This record gives sequence, structure tokens and C-alpha cells, in this order.
Amino acid sequence: MFSFTGVKKSEIRYPLAAGHKRQSVYEFNSMFDTLRKVCSKYPITSAYIAAAVGLFLAVQIYRVQHNSYGEEAFDDALWKMGAVQPLVFVHDHPLVKEDGFPTGGPFDLWAGEWWRILISGFHHAGILHLVMNCLAIGYLGRLIEPVMRSWLYAGFLILATFISFLPEYYLDHYPVGLSGGACAMFGLLILLRKTNPQIADEFTEREITWGLGWLVLCVVMTHFDILHIANAAHMTGLVYGLLAGVVLINRSRFAGMLRVTFLVSNFILIPCTYLICHPVWNGKYYWYLARHEDDLNQKIIYLRKGIELSPGEPKIGAELALSLYRTDATPFRSWEIILDSLKKNRSYEKGVEITRLIWKQFRSDQQKEKALMVVQDVFGSESDAWLERLDLNRATVAQADVRLPETGAAAEEELLFPQATGRETKPIKPRDLSAPPVDPGSPQSAVEGVTL
Repeated sequence: MFSFTGVKKSEIRYPLAAGHKRQSVYEFNSMFDTLRKVCSKYPITSAYIAAAVGLFLAVQIYRVQHNSYGEEAFDDALWKMGAVQPLVFVHDHPLVKEDGFPTGGPFDLWAGEWWRILISGFHHAGILHLVMNCLAIGYLGRLIEPVMRSWLYAGFLILATFISFLPEYYLDHYPVGLSGGACAMFGLLILLRKTNPQIADEFTEREITWGLGWLVLCVVMTHFDILHIANAAHMTGLVYGLLAGVVLINRSRFAGMLRVTFLVSNFILIPCTYLICHPVWNGKYYWYLARHEDDLNQKIIYLRKGIELSPGEPKIGAELALSLYRTDATPFRSWEIILDSLKKNRSYEKGVEITRLIWKQFRSDQQKEKALMVVQDVFGSESDAWLERLDLNRATVAQADVRLPETGAAAEEELLFPQATGRETKPIKPRDLSAPPVDPGSPQSAVEGVTL
């Protein structure tokens, strides 16, 4: 095809387009060269950021490959990549399994995988979270790295990341992100600027004010439930950085002793980490131990401790009742425990089914009368309403694969697979005995140990 000048369009040259192409290649090479120079000038800071970016990309690739986008409370991608995630046992007992009352925790930590705490620090919740932390670390790191020995700076970053997360786990939070490490760098610079004029020229009072203002804003946003931010990690990182700064700038005759003391004090993280992996104050931890215990008597001991520490965990009470149910010829202990668990967790309908199951084991009128007296002792003035709700004479009870204590095959078959009668009955749930729907993620739910 010819143009109006008689020249083929295919023969026309476009020097402007070619120039743009060469310019784009040049700009890319220039950007890559600049990045290489920055990385060689600040290798520790660059490696710190690169680890976070690399893990973020790995998580995104995993999510694409497995159609897992982290929308649930449990993020499979983060867990597979080494982060701490709250896990939930899949109960194999039909009377204990119920999605509405998950009993879980950081089982990987309780199994001894302490290294997940550090790896969680390098994970991030999203691209904005990652970018903000990387920008902050890049800005702060280029001021700190030139004035610290490489091994000392690298150790400071790793320890700050690890230590800043510890308080969050004591609070049963499972955060991700390098913000704790960034806050430690911020605290360190507040002290370093006092003896380094170059740092003071760039890291001015204005930057300190903005940084502290941001920390306060994070607390406010968390308080009003705008964002869930690891404020304990922020504050711990800030304090750790300030302490490290005090040690580094000290020039008194006690400087050597102060540095040794600070170095030795870092070993406190060992018992702190041990306690996080063995939280003896947490009832769910004893429930976890019971799940891995083969000896029935020891399992009962663990479950008793668990229900003592976390009375609002309905499944601990349910499993304790069922475990005792297997050991007693007449299950009065399991009867009392399941009733007490129901009193504390009124919306736990599976507890009602377990109650009917245990009731079937009371054969004589004397046993039944004694069991009803226990109902009176547990519920007091609400006993009549609870008896109406429990409907103990209901013809059909839940089926369950439970090994019964010292009973014949016929009795066991009758209990596990009862024959339904023609009478249709429905459990009555008086309004004053029923709790509203429970959000397992809410700190006000029974899952968190708060009695409903």
C-alpha cells in the first residue's frame, strides 16, 4: 500500500518509536543498576526486605495453584509457608464434632515448632501491608546499617522480629508482618541520633513525631475495630530498639558491663518461647495434650485441668464427660460434668444430645432419682425449665460410637441404635435458656472461655 507521497508504508521508518524502545530498555537497565547498587550498599536491609517479598510471592503462587485466597480465618497458604495459624481438630466423635464450636489453637507451636514465630514476621496480610513495611524498613535501614557492624545489625533485626511477636502469642493473637522489627529500628534511631549528627540531620524531631503519632493511630484504629493491628508487637519492638540504642551509645565506664547484660538478657526469649509452646495457663493446651494421650486416666487428668482453666470451652467438657462415661459403670461423674458444661454454654446443642445419651445409662429408678437431684443442684431454680429442654424421656437419642463400660452386647446395641417410636417429640428450648448465635471469632463467645 502506498501513501500520498508514493512511498510504501512498509518502507517508512519510525525513529521516534524506536527511540522510545531504546529509552525504555535504558531506563530498565538504569533502574536495575540502581537497585543492584542499593543492595550492595545496604545488604542486610535488602536481604531483610527480600525475604518478606519472596515469601509474599510464594504465598500468592500457592494461592493461585490451590485456589486458596486467605479469605477464611485459617489461611492455608500462610500455614504451608511456615506461619503460625490457629488450627482446629476435626473431631472423630459424632457427638463432639460441630462446626459452630471449634476448639483450636496454635497446635504447631504446641508441638514445638517455635521457628514459625520468626517466619510469621516475614509474612504479610496483603500488598499494602508489605509495601508500607518495606518502605519504612528501607528508610530506617539506610540510616542504621552504615553505623553498625553487619553481624550486629543482622542479629538486631532477627531478635527484634522474634521478640516483638512474643507478647502477641501470650494474648492469643497470631500476627504477621515486619512492623515489630520496623518499630525496633525506629526506637534505635531515636537514641543513635543523639550521638550521630548525620542521622540527626535526616531523622529529625518531625520524623519522630510522625512515627509516634502513627503508633498512637494504630492503637485507636484497633480500639474502634477499624483495623486489627499488632500493637503489642509495635510497642515491644519500640522498647527493644530503645534499649539497644541505650547500650550502643553508652560511653561510660560501665558500657562494657551494660552490653554484656543486654546480650545475656536476650536469652530470656528461650524460656518465654518455651512457655508459648507450653501454655500451662491455657485450658485448650491441656485439651490438646489429651487428644494425643493414649492412657485414658492421664487423658481424664488433662481434660479436668482444661475444663478448670477454660470452663467456657464446651467441647472440653463434652470430651471429659464422654471419657468418664467410658470408665464408670454408672456415669454420675460424666452426668454432672456435662450438666455443668451446659450451664456455662447454653447454646451448645450437642451437649443436650450427650446428656440424653448418658441418661440412658441410668437403669434403676434410684439412679434416675439421684441423677435428677444432680440436675436440681446444678441448675437450681431453672431445673424445671432445663428438664423440659433436655427432654430426657425422648424416644430417640443421638447415635454415637462410644465403648460402654461393662455392659452386655444387647444393652450396648439398644443404647447406640435405639428404636424410634411413633411418638414425635421435639426438644423444647425455653427462651431464657437459649443463647444468641455465637461468633467463634468474637472475644465475647464461649469459644474464648467467656461464660454465656
